Amino acid sequence: MRTLLVSFGFLLAVPALAAGQVDLATVQRNAASWLDQQLSQYQGQSSYSFGKLDSRLRLDACNAMDVKAAPGYRLAGNSMLRVTCVDGATWAVNLPVKISVQATYYVAAKPLAAGHQLADGDLAPQQGDLGQLPGSVILDPANALGRTLSTAVAAGGAVRSEMLRAPIIIQQGQKVRVLMRVGEIEVSNDGYAMNNASEGQNVRVRVGTSTIVQGIARADGAVLVTE
Repeated sequence: MRTLLVSFGFLLAVPALAAGQVDLATVQRNAASWLDQQLSQYQGQSSYSFGKLDSRLRLDACNAMDVKAAPGYRLAGNSMLRVTCVDGATWAVNLPVKISVQATYYVAAKPLAAGHQLADGDLAPQQGDLGQLPGSVILDPANALGRTLSTAVAAGGAVRSEMLRAPIIIQQGQKVRVLMRVGEIEVSNDGYAMNNASEGQNVRVRVGTSTIVQGIARADGAVLVTE
């Protein structure tokens, strides 16, 4: 799913003042350049306004800055940018910013019950300001279709990633194919699943009358056991 959390930075050449210091307005301009690049991925309108840095702040001359979202912040609503000098000095400042991003997110097209597996027609696009919505709202329906709701959603309610779980592909008591792999050797056998499992989850399988093995559920319904 596309996300607003940003973990990478952006290096920018920074002109220094004659007195050997960086103008605070220069810090803001470079932060704006980075932010413009990040917000360009959204087709809807976006805007932002910076808070003020303390005018008494004095920053040593810097040849290049790194800009990124401060830890724990996303690029929507009331946020914070971390601007760090990475060439010429060792300072770092937090720059407050309020961001509005008009984007498409997805809501329930009709009442959806817990345990329902999402399919075409279950989701409807909605326009809104991501700064006014939870950061986990679904922005790409491909990240939701085929998954199962862990809670009911009313018609028009935003669908969020924490509501979704991968579909159960192995049911408790189901006969499954067990692939036992040791090095380059693979042996296949049949067994019975002892618990439900989604793709990638652990599943215990009874093979024969008394042997219990544990493996990983595969998308095709088989269980892979490695030694």
